[in-house]
Amino acid sequence: MLKTLKLAAGVACLVTLLVGVNLWGQGIFGTLTGVVTDPSQSVVPGAKITLTDTASGSTRDTVSNSEGYYSFASVPVGSYSLSVEAANFESYKAQDVRLGGGERRNLNVTLRVGSTSETVEVNAEMSSIATLDSGEKSFALTTKELENFAQVGSNAAEYIKIVPGFGITNGTQNKSNYNGQTIGINANGDSGSQSPLNAAYSYNGLPVNVLDITSDGAHVSDPGCNCDTPVNPNSEFLQEFKVLTSNFSAENQKGPILITSVSKAGGKSYHGSAFFSARNHVLNANDWLNNHSGVKQPANSYYYPGGTFGGPVIIPGTNFNKSREKLFFWTGFEYFRQTLDTGLLRATVPTAGELAGDFSPAE
Repeated sequence: MLKTLKLAAGVACLVTLLVGVNLWGQGIFGTLTGVVTDPSQSVVPGAKITLTDTASGSTRDTVSNSEGYYSFASVPVGSYSLSVEAANFESYKAQDVRLGGGERRNLNVTLRVGSTSETVEVNAEMSSIATLDSGEKSFALTTKELENFAQVGSNAAEYIKIVPGFGITNGTQNKSNYNGQTIGINANGDSGSQSPLNAAYSYNGLPVNVLDITSDGAHVSDPGCNCDTPVNPNSEFLQEFKVLTSNFSAENQKGPILITSVSKAGGKSYHGSAFFSARNHVLNANDWLNNHSGVKQPANSYYYPGGTFGGPVIIPGTNFNKSREKLFFWTGFEYFRQTLDTGLLRATVPTAGELAGDFSPAE
């Protein structure tokens, strides 16, 4: 009896853990739905619908129900092709169907009467894929933008400065505390603040501590103060960077402003990259106050080498994953080498007259 109770308790804990992990990461998956109809707009039940990952070649299959409706849930972020086949109709294929994290999109399909040996191929522009059940307001960058947009450092959170509605919050200084070049939570001096969460930005006048950052569904901000990010979403490692500003779903329990990032994934071909980011103080101009005080510019230097690699998991000498459509891996590495100089520390101090008790206006 005791063994049975222990076994039941163990199974319950395992189920709870698995369900918890699934719920934790829901925001990094998308959902695609739609209705299959004929030219007269009558529904087509029993149509075979296949969703194929462009990168990995892995497929998901379903069949339209009696109402012609189909649905693909928990689809990883990426680009897909959608094919539809039904008896007495031409085959249909939509390319470049892109799904982002947490998105629910609808793609209706109209089949033409004909033979399945004939295929109608279309390019699924985002304007033709409607967003469902959401008044969400968000701003997203995909792999192409992340690779082409210039940034100071390697933290993708730096891109929030180009999102409409965000403003800097650094008192009288016309620059943000966070400049993007320093990585870590203990930097100081001329490097400024190390985290975009640390009173650097405000959205539409909201307090500065309402911003939260997640990576692959997990929170990467300091839960104690929500002021630092010990883990930084590197632009080289991401396939999607998204800023949710309002009306997002309840699965994103923090906020009200949320940054979500989704890492890249392996595909059926091996791909890798190498990068090296370098910044040195000798290439920077000194600021006016340092020049006025006869102080040299802070001797800061930043060197960030790294690389990525991913592809199918294959065991030589076996037929395991021979089709390269079952199991994949992806990994990334970045090394931080930073030399940080405190530089000239600025402070507001009383004058000699004020120290003597004279607070009259200065001549």
